[in-house]
Amino acid sequence: MSDWQEAEQRVEHAHDLYERGRWEEAICELRRAIEINPTIGAWYFNLGITLDMMERHDEALAAYRKALSLEPEDLETLNAAGTDCVRIGRYKQAIRFFERAQQLDAGFEPCYCNRITAYSELGEHEKAEEMFYLARQYREKCPACFYNMGCSLFARANYERALWCWRQVLEMEPDYPRIHARIADVHWAKGRLTDARRHLMEELRCDPGNLDTLLDLGELLMEMRLPTAAGEKFRQVLDLEPEEPTAHFQLGVLADDQGDSGLALERFKFVLQHDRHYSGAHLQIARIHHRQKNRAEAVYHANCELSQADLDEGTLLDLGRLFMDMHQLESARTALERLVEMNPQHVEGRHALAVTLLLDNRLEAGISQCRAVLKIQPKYMLAMSNLALAYISRHDFARGRYWLDQALDIAPEDTGLRRIQTRLRLALAWWKLRQAAGGLAARFRRRPAAR
Repeated sequence: MSDWQEAEQRVEHAHDLYERGRWEEAICELRRAIEINPTIGAWYFNLGITLDMMERHDEALAAYRKALSLEPEDLETLNAAGTDCVRIGRYKQAIRFFERAQQLDAGFEPCYCNRITAYSELGEHEKAEEMFYLARQYREKCPACFYNMGCSLFARANYERALWCWRQVLEMEPDYPRIHARIADVHWAKGRLTDARRHLMEELRCDPGNLDTLLDLGELLMEMRLPTAAGEKFRQVLDLEPEEPTAHFQLGVLADDQGDSGLALERFKFVLQHDRHYSGAHLQIARIHHRQKNRAEAVYHANCELSQADLDEGTLLDLGRLFMDMHQLESARTALERLVEMNPQHVEGRHALAVTLLLDNRLEAGISQCRAVLKIQPKYMLAMSNLALAYISRHDFARGRYWLDQALDIAPEDTGLRRIQTRLRLALAWWKLRQAAGGLAARFRRRPAAR
């Protein structure tokens, strides 16, 4: 048997192994065939799709690049390479692959369909929508197009249009991967938790072992205040993947909520042993130590959390508030400034930053932040009350009274505002008394000495 025949046989064997799900063996056969004859682009393409099945997307992309060096005008290879670039976050490279495919064949619908995701991930949602409409010129009913467009709309908080897109997918292809989970995301974002739960359960019926769906359902059940059911889902995840960090983290949160701080600490420490950059784990440990009056440990773990590069808005807000509770005002300001830089319209974060500045006696900066809050949300009573306190501290009683009155118009029975009202009266009375005493002393000094 010649080398060429051996290579062909290995490729045929690899195809059979691929169909039977024995992907690692298929990869070995394809690599041996390529060693014998490295000039056939289709074999590199087959290697790429097999590597993709094992989620080895970087290696798959390298295989597609090699295939394109041999067959540069192969549309399927260009599309596969672009798709893998999307999977590994190289969105601009992905667009270049899809554009090359479009130049070769403007009617090749996948080059528009898959570009929707690339543009969406880059935040170029208008371009994503343009690709959606271009794709529909060549294929009116493509479930992938509607799915990808729904993701773009969801990222812009255009929830009802996203829901419409995903319902179209459901009509076209009821078993489309993760479609029920995406519909659940919309219901969850809109506060329709029962509907979200129903769709996540449907997703699990389609794909019972999907870890992402189990985790999502567990977190939803926590939000629905069903801790027992949530715990069952997280333990199901651990049955499938014993070291899955998110499941351990959420079971730690549940243990802490149920008063078992020791078990919670074990869970959070386990998470950090397996992923030392896991967002929120140090924060949870810091909270427990803060409650237990272990100040040094609490400050240490809070600062470990603050050192993380990619913290989301909720974590930064919770971290800032914890630092405030521990009277670590500089660290609190750092966390909250990161949050405000990330999302300048975040009302709670900006107000917490204002409070931090006021507590640090940086009155002008704190007042500026309170005013910024009221530009975003004009009826934010807490910002008004803090402005009142700040102006009272500066003895600017007219402005203090103005902002207190504005707050009382919103919450006339609020006990905190009533306390500020009493404080304003006392401060004003004391200020007038001091002014009167100062004037009397001045008159005494001016009186001539008795003879």
